[in-house]
Amino acid sequence: MARPLPYLLYSGLSRKSERQHADRLDRLVQNGALSQSARDQRLAQNLPDRPKGEVLWLHAATGFALRPAMELLCRISDDRPDMFGLITLSPDVQPPVGAALDTGFFAVLPEDDSTIVRRFLDHWSPDSLVWIGGKFRPNLLRETHERHIPTLAIEAPQSPITLDLTSPVPGLRKHVLGGFDHVITASSEAAYPWRRAGLGPEQIEILGYLEEGGIAPSVDDDELTRRMAEIGTRPTWFAARLNRAEISEVIRAHKRALRRAHRLLLVLSLSDPSTQDSVLAQMETAGLAATLLDPDGAISEADQVVILPNEPHHGEEGLWHRIAPISFMGSSLGPFGGIDPYPAAAMGSAILHGRHVSDFTTAYARLTAGNAVRVVTDGFELGEEVGRLMSPDQAALMAGAAWEVASTGAEVTDRVANLVQDFLDLRERIAP
Repeated sequence: MARPLPYLLYSGLSRKSERQHADRLDRLVQNGALSQSARDQRLAQNLPDRPKGEVLWLHAATGFALRPAMELLCRISDDRPDMFGLITLSPDVQPPVGAALDTGFFAVLPEDDSTIVRRFLDHWSPDSLVWIGGKFRPNLLRETHERHIPTLAIEAPQSPITLDLTSPVPGLRKHVLGGFDHVITASSEAAYPWRRAGLGPEQIEILGYLEEGGIAPSVDDDELTRRMAEIGTRPTWFAARLNRAEISEVIRAHKRALRRAHRLLLVLSLSDPSTQDSVLAQMETAGLAATLLDPDGAISEADQVVILPNEPHHGEEGLWHRIAPISFMGSSLGPFGGIDPYPAAAMGSAILHGRHVSDFTTAYARLTAGNAVRVVTDGFELGEEVGRLMSPDQAALMAGAAWEVASTGAEVTDRVANLVQDFLDLRERIAP
């Protein structure tokens, strides 16, 4: 089938040999600006083996689209545990520090060259594509469309509907947008270019942005009931994933807050569980009755500090964010990057954190804008805030604001997950 004139014009203006692409990327590798792995991914070379079964391809076009893409993959994987998720990133987007996919792979998007694109699609043979954000790649999307791979576009915050071009090509955006099967936009105004591209009313939904933070951790209900019965009416706060260097400030905070409530219980997890013995010793030196949590034992009235003994995971931390009306996000009083605040927000806990949260800038910015978090600089301020938030109305006000931020976009996430399930089910039925 003949390609429209804008595509032919784009191909002519952007045509390079694969050798030219490789030479340019090799120079970046030599200058230390690009890793060898990223170079290979951009050329669709030396890729990991494609697993058997379904492959869902999600593309995060901007940094604002990455976390929503990861959370969407987790949501869909709950229903399709054998599915493999490929998350591609624009060259200027990096995965969060320490991020890993249980059944998936991060990759840099290939160069928008027809030969490279075909090699990429031949290798991965995805069953569906969810493109989050703008910066659309014409050759990649045209080839995807011609292979009859179902495609869904979703608007993300600060991700305008643009093409990833060095110079504009008249009429090209209309053809690129028109190749999508379905689109979700944030407003009627944002839907206008898609209507102009020829998508019908049944293909366009105006629901809002796909935003991060809408997935709450799963919690063991029996464990929740048991621990809440053990704690009873004791005021409790949870300090999550503390760095060893923060322990002295957290001790200072707890002792200060104990002046207001002598039965106050601190539950904490450590970013490095191998430090638990030294942390226990430090607690005892400070005059606090501290113990490691016994999975089968009860929390005693005499315990002032309970330490989670193992590598923290979302379910266990979600349990304590649910139990404790106050949560301190650790690894944030020093230059450690901070931790994800959304599990606490989704579980209805008031959130405190330090100033060093560079690994989760967008998340904390959203919560700050919603008056859902408070920043502390040291143990003194942390203790003061814990004491203040022991007033139920104060904690409830902050927790409600945090939950509202975390749940914004949940409707979009649910709808997108259902659409993708439909795409995959349909493709499975018609597959030879």
